[in-house]
Amino acid sequence: MSKNSRRAFIKNSTLAGIGTTINIQENPFNSSPVFKKTKKVIVAGAGIAGLCTGYELMKRGHDVTVIEASGRHGGHVFTMKDGLSDGLYGDMGAEHITKPGYERYWAYIKELNIETVPYPRRKNLMRRIDGTYYSEEMLADREVLKKLAFNSKEIDFLSQHPYSELISLYVNPYTSQFKDEYQPFGCGLDHMDQFPMAELFKKDGASSRALDMLGGENTSALHGLWYSAILKMRGVPHAPTDLYRLKGGNQMLPNAFAKKLGERVLLNCPIDTIEQDNNGVKVGFTQFGEAKLMEADYLVNCIPLPALNNIRFSPGISAGKQYVIDHIEYDSYQRFVFQASSRFWEKEKLSINMDFNHPDLWAVWHSAEEVDTHRVIVLGTGPGGVSAQRALATFRELYPGKKDTIEQVLSRDWTKEKYSSTCERIGFPPNSLKKFWPEIIKPEGRIYFAGAYADNLNWGMEACTRSAYRAADQIDHA
Repeated sequence: MSKNSRRAFIKNSTLAGIGTTINIQENPFNSSPVFKKTKKVIVAGAGIAGLCTGYELMKRGHDVTVIEASGRHGGHVFTMKDGLSDGLYGDMGAEHITKPGYERYWAYIKELNIETVPYPRRKNLMRRIDGTYYSEEMLADREVLKKLAFNSKEIDFLSQHPYSELISLYVNPYTSQFKDEYQPFGCGLDHMDQFPMAELFKKDGASSRALDMLGGENTSALHGLWYSAILKMRGVPHAPTDLYRLKGGNQMLPNAFAKKLGERVLLNCPIDTIEQDNNGVKVGFTQFGEAKLMEADYLVNCIPLPALNNIRFSPGISAGKQYVIDHIEYDSYQRFVFQASSRFWEKEKLSINMDFNHPDLWAVWHSAEEVDTHRVIVLGTGPGGVSAQRALATFRELYPGKKDTIEQVLSRDWTKEKYSSTCERIGFPPNSLKKFWPEIIKPEGRIYFAGAYADNLNWGMEACTRSAYRAADQIDHA
């Protein structure tokens, strides 16, 4: 070994030995390498947001550990296979993706070589309205719309546009005023935070039928219009019909992240305490009944915000962030999977994609159709607390055909889950948007935030991957 080589070896060995690693990255615009300090980062939560954050940080050369309270990774993204026959499966959590609209998510699918399939769950949809079933064609018929008591303006619109896009009639006059999808304020509409979307619809002449359909009683009009403006900027309808999912189940992406992360993911390790100061963070957690303490430069919280009230912070959370934690609201639901021995609905020339509008079972649709078997999976969704057998009885009561071939029904009630009961956040109520935004995405000292709640849209897996990428990028450049 030459003198210069030996000197370089000693220098690099010394740097590695003092606990601060130097990450050498090639700069594509300069032949000289870029020296970047490797940061130690703890990610709290191994749902899709936590796994994505960990994966991004790992790719950028940082030392990352993902700590998960439950015994499985994936969080609300869960593909059920146990108990089903013939290789069938059901996505019990996250359901579908769109194109456009899920750009960050699609980038990871391509990067990790995961296959997608079209998902026609909203094609040929049958809607049950006042106890009667209507096809898409019927809901574009002027006479049918008149009988349903839509007004003339709404009838003109719905005869030319999908039924699910009625909201566009009332929001499109406002959405062009938003120029930045991450900035809802300063567009001349700030005063609309003072009243709900339902009041805006009513003021602009919506019929009683439309008001019942559109809802919005508890959502700030400013937030609702901003939401619609974001969709318009991304070129996405309010209820897209061109949908996709991952072949084999949507858990394929969390699984791919977890496989890349390997032993960096710790399961069954609930976090008890989080401390931070100007130098770093300390996270206390329990592993196999033993108290553990891990130190790092930064923490990324990917735990649903309500669960943070079970963790002791030192120093305490700021008043602004605590308001968000205490007042954020999520939806939750139960997913049912019906296994049948045949596509029974096809014999009666019906579509199985149905909106029931029933308190026990909201909707059903066909899934896992690529599995080579005569058996089929019909997924359904409804409220928590409804037994699987009751959901099956409701299906049989509402199914407009003569007979089904359902063999069994299984369910996952997310409302009863200890660590992942929350799904997407719901709209912010009137007079509150400035309290939530941008506070909901801002770091808290050395603590960053990612998850379905931590983006401008509550679009599940896309919000998770977008916010995860943002948090990882901010830490990388910190």
